[in-house]
Amino acid sequence: MLKILLIDDEAGIRKLLSISLRSEGYDVITAENGKRGIELFEQETPSIVLTDIKMPAPYGIDVLRRIKQINPEAEVIVITGHADMKLAVKSLQLEASDFITKPVSDEALSIALKRAEERLRIKKKLKNYTYDLEKAVKEKTGELEKSYKEMETLCDITRGISEKKSLGEAFDFIIDRTKKILSFEEIIPLILNEEKSGFVEAAGFRHPDTEDRESFVSTIASICRPMNIDELRIKGYPWLKSFDTYNSLSVVPIIKEKDVVGGVILLASAHTVFSGKDLRFFYLMLSQVAGIIRRIALNNEKMKELENKVKMFSGYGGIIGKDHKMQQLYGLISDIAPTDAAVLIQGESGSGKELVARAVHLHSYRKNKPFVVVNCSAYPQTLLESELFGHEKGAFTGATHLKIGRFESADKGTLFLDEIGEIPSMSQVKLLRFLQFQKFERLGGMKTIEVDIRVIAATNKDLKKEVENGNFREDLYYRLNVIPINIPPLRVRRNDISLLVEHFLKRLNSQGSKKIKRVSSEAMDILMCYGWPGNVRELENIIEHAFILTKDEFISEQSLPLDISSSCNQSKKISSFQENERKFLVRVLEEYRWNKLQVAKKLNISRSTLYAKLKKYNIHSSKSCPNVNPVQAQSYNGGI
Repeated sequence: MLKILLIDDEAGIRKLLSISLRSEGYDVITAENGKRGIELFEQETPSIVLTDIKMPAPYGIDVLRRIKQINPEAEVIVITGHADMKLAVKSLQLEASDFITKPVSDEALSIALKRAEERLRIKKKLKNYTYDLEKAVKEKTGELEKSYKEMETLCDITRGISEKKSLGEAFDFIIDRTKKILSFEEIIPLILNEEKSGFVEAAGFRHPDTEDRESFVSTIASICRPMNIDELRIKGYPWLKSFDTYNSLSVVPIIKEKDVVGGVILLASAHTVFSGKDLRFFYLMLSQVAGIIRRIALNNEKMKELENKVKMFSGYGGIIGKDHKMQQLYGLISDIAPTDAAVLIQGESGSGKELVARAVHLHSYRKNKPFVVVNCSAYPQTLLESELFGHEKGAFTGATHLKIGRFESADKGTLFLDEIGEIPSMSQVKLLRFLQFQKFERLGGMKTIEVDIRVIAATNKDLKKEVENGNFREDLYYRLNVIPINIPPLRVRRNDISLLVEHFLKRLNSQGSKKIKRVSSEAMDILMCYGWPGNVRELENIIEHAFILTKDEFISEQSLPLDISSSCNQSKKISSFQENERKFLVRVLEEYRWNKLQVAKKLNISRSTLYAKLKKYNIHSSKSCPNVNPVQAQSYNGGI
């Protein structure tokens, strides 16, 4: 059982950490201050010390310095607050093993302890190696030097490889450390993917071009010890033909706890280059870092999968955006598109509500049927009903012929009711009846017409508030709001601005002989700084404005509308601390759609502190974000 010394001047923290550590199987001794901690360290000789960095004298730094004087091999993990990062860095300079920040999470503590245990194990192994090598120095000096170099390389690789982010970097590092020990000309890493159906790509290294790839993958997954070319030829592996130009070939497996992670092929032109001892060393080294290599490979796989998803979703059904909020929106569209449920799309003007409606239609089974758009704000009541339901000849003055309404036109397809919040009260009643029964009569007609359509509605109003004010029927609201979609405004997904600019430029370049390559960095800074009250539509208009005025190959700051530049310059003026804090709070609240619980978590403050600041600066959702209310905020955070 590994012994841990815990030093902290706060009794509560000592008690909590002691319980956690003992539950993990450690033998824990505690000290209430640095002086007592040093005494217990000398008496009990624990392997790991966990000490607070900020304590009454002797301070944590002094305790660390004294412990390292007594036993330099001891692993010391420092506990520090976020405000004490300079002390944390200083402790690392004094050879502290690691540091964790308060409040101490079980996960962070567990990771730090596992690292410490791993270093202790390596140190112990290093001592054992050193002892054995020194014992044999009189008989085999040459072998001792080589073994020591191997041991040093092993420790160096074990320490350094965990910092690498990709398989290519990891194996470049391994090659650099082993090239003086192993005389290979080429190395081919073959790391199995999670399903063990293929290999994870290692950038900068080639993959064998074999006829039977499935058999090759199966072979690598089954080799459990180093094998040279003669042994492999006896097995009759057909993929060996791919390496006929080399005279020396060995396969060294990478094994983690009896599980084959992959393998490495070593190649050289000379005969019998790889001795049994060399391969044994390489095998042990790879086994030592097999877990790290596996982790890097799986991370690379996940990153590649994520990149593919981002590429796939950066333009979805005509919608442009790869911000995580848009990824959530795409996922929601994919989930609801195959259904016939009514959808209510809410968002600010210019945010792309019709594009979202079209995306739902294009990913539904109705995609080959009509998509009919009605702008409810463009018609007075009589004409709106005629537009929706149609009319018979003579139904009203001027009705000189029969007219088919939008409901009939959209049969078997999708009807998109834009600006649904503008529909008059009488029309709301008729629309509700249609939504309930999918039946209606034309104006002036007696025949009941039945159709099969999906209804998607959109508005930039807060329909819930319209219901409360008596402007919109509650039963119609709930009938339309089966699936709510809230589109994030452009100001809370600024990462998409450059992507949208690129899209608009590409489209404008394709329409004529004029070619604009890019937007200057200064102009892009202004676009990123601007508040975008008109959202994507406003951005599109501004890019078209700048495109027309630009004479060079790139859009400069001078090509942008003056009010955009002025607005950005004004926002960059130095403000007071209180003004900056208020603006920051409003920006974060808008980003999280006024979900105060999430904002408090993001800022690492309590909700009571957040409410106090909102009261102090007189911040209200109705003033700071008129198109978003708390109900919408909850729907947004819970829905997409």
